[in-house]
Amino acid sequence: MSEDAFDSLYRRWYQALVAKAYLAARGRRDVAEDAVQHAFEQCWRRMNDPAGPPVEHWDRWLKKVTVHEALNRSKKKEVVFDLGHHDSAVNLLDLAVEVQLKEVYRRVCEEMAGLRERPRRAMALRCIAGLSTAEVAQEMGITQSTVRVYLAEARTVLEPLRLELRQLGIVTEGEGEHRG
Repeated sequence: MSEDAFDSLYRRWYQALVAKAYLAARGRRDVAEDAVQHAFEQCWRRMNDPAGPPVEHWDRWLKKVTVHEALNRSKKKEVVFDLGHHDSAVNLLDLAVEVQLKEVYRRVCEEMAGLRERPRRAMALRCIAGLSTAEVAQEMGITQSTVRVYLAEARTVLEPLRLELRQLGIVTEGEGEHRG
């Protein structure tokens, strides 16, 4: 794949991936940015590996790699929610948008950071990275029904913020919704 294709992916997805990783990393900007950098390094390698299997949906692949890396890195470092840098992970268009969304983003990050580890991990993998319930179960080494229990716990806390998450561009239409 060409450098132009990679550059296009980077420009299109960098800010959204940092925002998603930021939530998964419980508000650690450094962890989020490191996770996104790791994902794009892996993306470059994968694009330039002629023997590797093709990737049909780079956006889904990048989300999965980024969130997985953010979750792993956040376990390795002491995680303290950094309110001073909370909005740097969002691609805000102007000051009016920043003022309007600043408090929403702060609340979302605080709620996500306040979740217990396993429900936060399940929610990040399912609703931020876009993995299926079966894939989350496999990643976490638990049953699908246990994943659903963790997701229900996380949704109870986060559901009131879904519209605001969509406004921030962290959750797209239909993403993160309960699917029977």
